[in-house]
Amino acid sequence: MTTIDEWTSSARAHDVSDASAQLSLWPWNSLRPARGMLLDSDDFEVLLGNPRAKHMLHNAWLHGSGVVWGMSVEQSGEWDLRVSPGVGIDGLGRELHIDAPHCYSVKEELEKGHDPTCKVRDVELCLILSFDACLDRPVPALADPCDVTRESQEYSRINERARLRLVRGHPRVPRTYHRVRVLLGLDEVREDDDPGREAVAARNEVLAAPAHDRAPELLRWFRCLAARDAAQLTPTGDVCDPDLFPVLDGDAGIVLACVRIKVKDESGCPVIDGEMCIDDCCRRTVMPTTVIQDLVCALAPGLIGAGDTPTTIGPQAVPGSIKWGHRPRELSFQVTADLLPATVTRDAVIVSSLSPAGWIVEDLERRPRYDPEHNRVIVRLADRPANPIIRVLVIGTGPTPVYGAQPPVPLAGVVGDDAGTTGQGRDAVLTTENPFFEPTEGHEPPHAYEAAQGPQTPASPASPASPAFKIPTSADLEGDDDRDYDEE
Repeated sequence: MTTIDEWTSSARAHDVSDASAQLSLWPWNSLRPARGMLLDSDDFEVLLGNPRAKHMLHNAWLHGSGVVWGMSVEQSGEWDLRVSPGVGIDGLGRELHIDAPHCYSVKEELEKGHDPTCKVRDVELCLILSFDACLDRPVPALADPCDVTRESQEYSRINERARLRLVRGHPRVPRTYHRVRVLLGLDEVREDDDPGREAVAARNEVLAAPAHDRAPELLRWFRCLAARDAAQLTPTGDVCDPDLFPVLDGDAGIVLACVRIKVKDESGCPVIDGEMCIDDCCRRTVMPTTVIQDLVCALAPGLIGAGDTPTTIGPQAVPGSIKWGHRPRELSFQVTADLLPATVTRDAVIVSSLSPAGWIVEDLERRPRYDPEHNRVIVRLADRPANPIIRVLVIGTGPTPVYGAQPPVPLAGVVGDDAGTTGQGRDAVLTTENPFFEPTEGHEPPHAYEAAQGPQTPASPASPASPAFKIPTSADLEGDDDRDYDEE
């Protein structure tokens, strides 16, 4: 079995403590080559160190550390932990790899500090994968005249390896973006925690918003609190000489598993009592962006309903669809889907007109009638309206709203408006000019009211899921005046 500490490029690799430091990082400098320029090793360090540093910065700050794939941990024999091949990213953004299964013994760690007087004790260990490097492939090189050793070769490769180690206790997981975590219910508010209390106040504002506004309100506060959290992030190191990364090199390893072991003493030596308990839930995983996109879609049921909850919106009134009949006291308007005729009542359809003294509620001669053939509601007034502006209010809220026939859900306002959540309902308001208005002293002409009201929203095209909108002609409505409105 090949261990992760072995290298295959050369059997003469030289393990030195500063091999990692020789991987130069130049994130803010780029090489500018020019014809005839003499290049030294420093120039090649900039050439290679710039993309390396930017890549590590991207991984460390935008993705974080964790396992990318593989690296499962299981017990092998009495003392060993077996780690499968895999790839991960450490806290400095370096890719760590295990090319072949590797076994690591816990015996040496258990022997440290073993107390023979203890009968049975619990030991918690953390298996960590850390970056390791070594120099490799020596090649002839010009000797430095100032070097008394007269070395005439240099190592031309740095092998990037990984090394397993065990530490006592449970790993400390860095917790960043505390405000965002409190907003989403992942962190608790601690004592003297002003950022946490700020996030709780934001969450209360989201909950207090109307149901149809909660999603954009949550997004607004998410962005705001994330901006404040990110503004407080700083790299490690001294304030005057900061490092590039969020953690120190010694804390950059990847946690692979937490291991709990019962240890007892036999003849002064530690012995494992039972099997090791290996917990991989303590480690972090770096997930692909495409998977995260799919998981975000799982939040949709919180906005549009889940399970057998109906999600179809109710019928809506069509803007600009008011038509007058051949008599000046009859009008009709269009809806996008069939209505339940029993819900189209005098209390559910209210017609008013604007006079110089204010709004006047017009009396209805009979109960409004729904025409399923044309998806229109026909309203007959008790008398011809004498004012220039007519306003029709169709009730979709309250105790007696207009309801759709299939599915049985309340009116959802007018086409183009926010339909709200299923079952909530919206009132619909349609405004039109009175074509039979005869100006008298004290009345302004209709166009003045139109300027004050603003342009009327044009009728929207038919929805594919709704019956086709058909505006009936005067011939279609010719017989409406003589129909029996009480036949319902």
